[in-house]
Amino acid sequence: MVFGVLDVLLIAALVVMFVIWHSGKATDTAGDGAASQSSQTSSSSPAQNEDDSDGESDGSDDADGTESADGSAQSSDDETAETSPLSAEQRAELLAQAEQTANASGLATIRYRYCVATNGEVGDATAFSDTVFSTLNSSEGWPRAGVTFEESTDGQCDMTLILSEAQYMSSYSEGCSESYSCRVGDQVIINVDRWNSATEDWLANGGTLARYRRMVINHEVGHRLGHVDNETTCAGAGQPAPLMQQQSMDLLGCSPNEWPLDSELWVG
Repeated sequence: MVFGVLDVLLIAALVVMFVIWHSGKATDTAGDGAASQSSQTSSSSPAQNEDDSDGESDGSDDADGTESADGSAQSSDDETAETSPLSAEQRAELLAQAEQTANASGLATIRYRYCVATNGEVGDATAFSDTVFSTLNSSEGWPRAGVTFEESTDGQCDMTLILSEAQYMSSYSEGCSESYSCRVGDQVIINVDRWNSATEDWLANGGTLARYRRMVINHEVGHRLGHVDNETTCAGAGQPAPLMQQQSMDLLGCSPNEWPLDSELWVG
């Protein structure tokens, strides 16, 4: 009878050991499964986030009809460049490059001094001043016609670029409209409404706000240099619009363009 009890106890002990061993193995297996699932989720989440980000940034097609994330990034960089303050060193470098371009043009070189002013509540005048300077002295712009520009520090200037509230536009001349920018004598007046929002036709045809700002500066200063509206018309559908075409009103099938064409590289 004693041996019978021992046998029972031994069997019970073996059963308990087996249950404990099996339970531990099951726990390890479940742990591996959870780790594996967690690893898959971690590796797939960044890919999903990247797709979401690309989906939001691929808002437009390239000219060849293929989508590119670079399009949105380039536009964003373009806007950032417009609002980044220019240091004195950067201005000096831009002016030096403009002088090189002007000297290489083969045309008579001219240096214009200009002043910057505002009229009404128009926001940050420093950003306007920087955009004017970088636009006028771009190697893609009027320096190709032998012209460079220096912002005056003593009030002596050949022209004044004014960022004005729309309500004051007609005060410069009856010919100025509250809807657009204009030039009156030595005054180049940029309408702040257009400065802040461009025009519907420009944006609908692929232009950006940063490019519009450069266009309106170059166009209105072009009047000061002797050019007139629509002296050259659109060469054909999809061709770059002449700078002096009234692009704010109608692109006439041309593509937006903020720089003078080769045929516009002259000063009157």
